[in-house]
Amino acid sequence: MLQNTFYNFYEKTEHKTGAMFACYGRYVARNPWKFIFVPILLNGLLSIGMIRLHVERDLVTVYTPINSDAIKDSERVKILFPDLSGTHFVGVQQLPDLGCYAEVIIRAVSGNVLEPNILAEVEKLYNFVLETTINNGGGSINYTDICARNVFGCNVEGAFFFSPEFISAVVADNITFPYIYQNTVDPIYYENMVGAFVFNETHLISAQMLRLRFNIRTDKTDFYNWQNEFIFRMNSFSSRSIEITYMHSRSMAEELDKNIQHDVFLFAITFAVMIIYICFATFTARCDVVGQRINLGYPGIIAAFIAIPSSYGIVSACGVSFISIVGMVPFLIIGVGVDAMFVMLSGLAGAQSKGSVEDKIAETMRTSGVAITITSVTDCLAFLAGASSVFLSVRNFCIYTGVAVIICYLNQATLFLACLTLHEKRVESNRHCMTCFPVISKKNAKEQGLSGQYILCCSGSPPTSRNEAESCLDKFPGWLIPKVILKFPVKIIILHIFAGYLAISIYGITTIKQDLDIKNLVSPASYLYKYRQWLDDNFRGITYVSFVIPQTVSYSSNVTEDAIDTLLKNAKYNPSVKDNFQISWLSSYKQSEFYNDSSEDKFVTNLEQSFLTYPLYQRFKNDLVIDSVAKRITASRFYVISENLESTEKQGQLMLDMRVIAKSSSLSTFAFSPDFIFYEQYLKTFSQTVQKVGIAVIIVFLLIVLFMPHPLLVIFITGTLVMIMVGILGFIPFLGITFSTITMIQIIMSVGFSVDYAAHLCHGFMVSDFSSREERVKQALIRSGAPIFHGAVTSFLGIIIFAADPSYIFRSFFMVRSLAIIFGFAHTILFLPVVLSFIGPHKAVNSSNQRESMQNYKLALEVEITHF
Repeated sequence: MLQNTFYNFYEKTEHKTGAMFACYGRYVARNPWKFIFVPILLNGLLSIGMIRLHVERDLVTVYTPINSDAIKDSERVKILFPDLSGTHFVGVQQLPDLGCYAEVIIRAVSGNVLEPNILAEVEKLYNFVLETTINNGGGSINYTDICARNVFGCNVEGAFFFSPEFISAVVADNITFPYIYQNTVDPIYYENMVGAFVFNETHLISAQMLRLRFNIRTDKTDFYNWQNEFIFRMNSFSSRSIEITYMHSRSMAEELDKNIQHDVFLFAITFAVMIIYICFATFTARCDVVGQRINLGYPGIIAAFIAIPSSYGIVSACGVSFISIVGMVPFLIIGVGVDAMFVMLSGLAGAQSKGSVEDKIAETMRTSGVAITITSVTDCLAFLAGASSVFLSVRNFCIYTGVAVIICYLNQATLFLACLTLHEKRVESNRHCMTCFPVISKKNAKEQGLSGQYILCCSGSPPTSRNEAESCLDKFPGWLIPKVILKFPVKIIILHIFAGYLAISIYGITTIKQDLDIKNLVSPASYLYKYRQWLDDNFRGITYVSFVIPQTVSYSSNVTEDAIDTLLKNAKYNPSVKDNFQISWLSSYKQSEFYNDSSEDKFVTNLEQSFLTYPLYQRFKNDLVIDSVAKRITASRFYVISENLESTEKQGQLMLDMRVIAKSSSLSTFAFSPDFIFYEQYLKTFSQTVQKVGIAVIIVFLLIVLFMPHPLLVIFITGTLVMIMVGILGFIPFLGITFSTITMIQIIMSVGFSVDYAAHLCHGFMVSDFSSREERVKQALIRSGAPIFHGAVTSFLGIIIFAADPSYIFRSFFMVRSLAIIFGFAHTILFLPVVLSFIGPHKAVNSSNQRESMQNYKLALEVEITHF
């Protein structure tokens, strides 16, 4: 009784909704040309917005959380400490961000770079970089004109490798490690400047690589032209004894631009492949020049294609920046549009028994309008859930894609539907599909004794049933799948297979690793990819952490001194921090002859006028902010350094630990490192993904309740979606894909698309005329099998071009999207029909006449397939 109540409520909702779409279909059928020209005009006008398209290339902005604690701390550091990169630059630890620089990694062909002749070659390379010159307004600029400087000259990290002191240590086989002493107050720490090294407790034995960092001042105009010339110069460098790889601070932005150009080429190929398949898939089973649907593929794919520039235009006009990964959107939208096209073609095939063209188009929208609306709205809202992400890459991708999905849907429901109307008017007038000239029927042609070629190419008649209107490829899924999966033993096997699938997926989720490998953002052919590979594989992941005191305190006080000492000791107690290293201006000041703590005024006066003016101590100028009038220190900072942090979990944990230590101090302080800007994402990526996927699933749940208001359907579709998402998450580790913002985009993207097929099948099941669950599953597969099959194939064709692409982004996109397609198709064609055949919503109707017509259709279908 309750089942019938739910079913009656569903039928009423379906009837009212279907009536609305049918009414709309009639209006379009009466005004087809309006619905062709107006959408084309509107899409063209919206595309004009692309003149405001702004490409965001900054790695930090795109791939790190918006307004994260690390970003806020970076801004505080910028405000607190003046930019002294042109006069007192000491090292990267003093930077509020990643800075401006050019880097070179040198690898010795012999295997050990710590040889006098190799170091001499490194010095030649160093001088080669110094000679890099650009023209600027009639003059010339070389590195020494733009370098970050200290009191001794340009600050090039690693330049000491070819200094007399280091060469002497190499010759004497007495290279202290990880410090080297060179006429400075404190030793130079260089562990992060050597790669693939061998050492004992106190000495460096050998190293395969060295790293040189040419720091560029940031207190004046940017020097992009010099950096570009640097890359050009490095390309021309050659040596028999050393190999090099290189990059600069803008390399990532430049290489991401190349990805966008790559997208255009790949999309052209994909578009051509899609057209070929659509032409094949729409070729009707009977070779009839009147009922032939092959030309309908073109407006279907064009309706999807023009949605891309128009969606880009409207989103760009609203000020949403374009990021490189948005280049994936066209490949998705073509698949979405073609999927809707096949659903509407299936609806039109089922409407051939109707009399007039207006009736056929009305019936097409009555049966397929709800299906394409459900899928389009769920896709769009799933993306809008992702649009609230704290990652700009995820947010902007979801905005671009969500808007594109809606415009694509509107184009299909207007432009393509109008083209269906014109097609049916041509068919009703018995006109040729290519020439549009009137033709005679095959029967009349045979009676007139015309040639076989003429009959084949120039005669035909309108189709009168689904069987006549569909192509052989349309018929195949509905003919084959019910024969296989609806046998009881096969049902039991399918249920066991999916239980095993769930168990494997849940295990896979427990093995997920989080990481955003920077080199994976660019092509393997890029110089930047090689640089990141050498850096990541051979150099230690060491992080400088500063503890910033952002307010005025009395540093001459023993209480303050003890608090700072306790702070640094607590940090060095952490197992991820080196216990024998710190940078403290206060410790160096205390050990100097200038120290005076008799009063705060004398403390600050001696510090400012004596200690910081002494050449060897001027490196601390960037760690202090002094109010010379009030004789107070208004801000200062101290540093520790981490151990080698190989995993992202350790990096994220270091950041959290240092923040806890800073907060526990009696001083008002905060912990900061430029690296924290990236570490922040490791803490938020997985939680953000779970949150956004959860929101998207809830949205899908509510939409199903709205459009398909039956409790069992809601449970089946939502449960299927959850199973698909668990499978995607669980199988990602088996494919060697790590969890990052890129993966997050791909998973959120899969939520909306994964529900499409299930919604099509369940809708077909509910509108079936039969009472038996198995018969209704069969009819649902006949009605929906072709759109589901074509949707899966076209979605796969839309990404197949990425399968062999060397870029990690494209390959991971292919793999994750393939999982979504395969799992979505398998759940819809195998799992869901079995569940519906067992416990699908019951429908108590006498359907003997419908069953007889169904058997006749199936018989004709088998004959067609056998001949095919």
